[in-house]
This record gives sequence, C-alpha cells and structure tokens, in this order.
Amino acid sequence: MGIKYWTVACSLLVAGVIISFTKPEHSNLVNEEYVEINSADEQDWNQCVQKVESEWGGSCLNYGFSEEKYTVYLVNSCDNVVDLMSCVQRTNERWSCFYRIDMKKNDTLHAYACQGSGKYLKWVRKAGDVTTKFPTRDQVNEQY
Repeated sequence: MGIKYWTVACSLLVAGVIISFTKPEHSNLVNEEYVEINSADEQDWNQCVQKVESEWGGSCLNYGFSEEKYTVYLVNSCDNVVDLMSCVQRTNERWSCFYRIDMKKNDTLHAYACQGSGKYLKWVRKAGDVTTKFPTRDQVNEQY
C-alpha cells in the first residue's frame, strides 16, 4: 500500500508541475478595441480649469493688508463637474493648498498665499473620482 500511495503522490506532483507551466490559450488575448476606445475617451481634466485672473495685495487674517498676498482665480470651463486642488507657493517655498469639490461650469476657486511667490499648481479630476488621488500637502512640498 505504501508503494501505491507514493506512486499516486508523485503522479499528482508531476501533473501539477506540468499544468502550472502550461499557458492557457486565452491568457495572451488582449481586447485591443476596448483599450483603444478607453484611450480615445480619456479626458484631460486639467484642461477644464483655467486661470482667469491673478492679483497681488489684499487682506490676510494674520497679516492685515499685505502687498505680498498673491491670489489666483481658477474657473471650470467644462460642462462636466470636477474636483480641484490648487496650491499657491509662499515666499518660504512652502505651499498653501485649497480644494473645491463638485465644481460646476463657471464655478471659481480663489487660492492664495499671504506672502506669495507668484507660483501656483493645480490638479483636476472628474467629480467624485476617488480612485484618482490628489497629492498631500507634504507631497507637494517635497516634490515642488
């Protein structure tokens, strides 16, 4: 009985090894039409939000009136609703970040830094798209 058990166990082991190295025919198939359709339908959401104005000077909570305050006005020009994150650089090269969720066409976000450098960044995604993550403020400060 020991020899039969050993023979069956070895046979199963060899069969398992052979099966594991055999590629099923459908594993190499790619639905290229689906990929192409998705690529053509991809929208660059950043194109939806445009800078319409910027200005220097204004009131700041901690500073009173500051000539160094830099404000940028960003508007959604698309018919689609978007989420927006914008960061404005301060003179110490750190970033102040602002968010606008469910931004409809013609909605505006004004982002500012009380002691601004005049630089800003923006990230835009389709409204509610939680799979597309905005960077954290720490990531923005590290990368930019």
